[in-house]
Amino acid sequence: MKKNIWFMGGLSSQRDIISGVKNTSELHGNAIQVFASHHQHRYEILEKADIAFIEPSDLDTKMAFIRHIVKAFDIEAIHTGRSCLWFEQHRAAIEGLGVKLTTGAQCPTTFALADNKVEYAAYMAQKGLPVVPSIQIASPDELREWLANPPFDTEKLCIKPVTGIYGMGFWKLDQSISAMDCFDRTDNRVVHPDLYLAALERTEKMQPMVLMPYLPGPESSVDMLVEKGKVIAAVARRKEGSVQHLHQSGAAFELAKSSAELMQADGLVNVQTRCDHHGQPLLLEINLRPSGGIGYTRHSGVNLPGLFALRQLDLMSQDEVSSQAVAHFKPVSVRAMTDALPFPAELQNLTHF
Repeated sequence: MKKNIWFMGGLSSQRDIISGVKNTSELHGNAIQVFASHHQHRYEILEKADIAFIEPSDLDTKMAFIRHIVKAFDIEAIHTGRSCLWFEQHRAAIEGLGVKLTTGAQCPTTFALADNKVEYAAYMAQKGLPVVPSIQIASPDELREWLANPPFDTEKLCIKPVTGIYGMGFWKLDQSISAMDCFDRTDNRVVHPDLYLAALERTEKMQPMVLMPYLPGPESSVDMLVEKGKVIAAVARRKEGSVQHLHQSGAAFELAKSSAELMQADGLVNVQTRCDHHGQPLLLEINLRPSGGIGYTRHSGVNLPGLFALRQLDLMSQDEVSSQAVAHFKPVSVRAMTDALPFPAELQNLTHF
C-alpha cells in the first residue's frame, strides 16, 4: 500500500522537491504517492505530483481545506514552505488529524528569531558561533554617522533589510563608483552611499536595516535535513562566481550544521555563510525552509527531498538516512542554467473541491 505525503505551496524549489521525492519513490517500488498544492495556478509545479490541488488564498479557510484533504486521501505527512508561522501556530490542530507536520521549526518564536537577521546574529554569537558583525540602522542619520565613522575593519560595507528573503534590498556601498553605476549595472547591487542616503531620506517610513562589512567570500549555502535539531543529512554548495562546488566537509559545513542544531530546526532548511579576509566562515542567516538550490544537491548523489520523504513516512531510520547521505555522496561542481518548460493548459492530476 502506498504512503501519502503532501507538499503544500512554498517560496521556491517546490518542483525540484516533488521531482526528488518521485525519483526516490521509483527506487523504492513506487511506495510513495506525492500530493502537491499551490495557492496559484502553478501548473508547471503541480504537474509533477501524482495528485494536485489549488489552495485557498484565504488563511481562514485553509484549516478546513487541510482537514478535508487529509481525511479524503489518508495523508500521512505534510510539508509547507510558505506561511510557516501560521502552520506552526496551528500545529496541534493539524497533527490532531493524525498527520505529521513539517514547517522548518518547532515553535513560533524560532521563526521570529530566524527572520530578524540582527537578532539571529546576536543569538549565534551568544552561543559562541562566529557571525558577520552587524549594526541595526533605524534612520538615515544613523547610517550617515556610521559611514563617517566606519565600525568595521573593512573598506567596503553593505546594507540590507533586517527581515526579508531572496536578497531583496541588499546593496554594497561603494564611494568609488559614480551615482549612475547602480542604474547602469543593476545586477552588481552596488550603490554610491550618498545616493543611497538620499533615497532613504525621501522614504516616508524607513524599514529597519542592517549594516555589515562586505566580506570577500566565498559564500557557502548548506542544505540540510534536520529532525528536531539533529542534522541527519547535509550537502554544502560553495559558490565561486557562477559555479557551485558541492561538498560535505570543512569549517563552513560544520558551522552551518551547528547553527541549525542551535535553532532546533526541523525539516529541509538552509544556512548561509561567507568567509572573511582571513578565510574564516561567518554565519549570515538561516532559512527555515528549502533553498532555491536544494535541487542542485541531487547531482552529488544525495537526494535530500527524497530522504526527507522516507523519514516522514517511516520508510527509513535516521541512521540509515545518515549513512546513505555519506555513502552516496560524490563531490561535483554545478552551474545553474536558464531553461524553459512547456506550460500545461490543463492538468490531468488536478482535483477540485
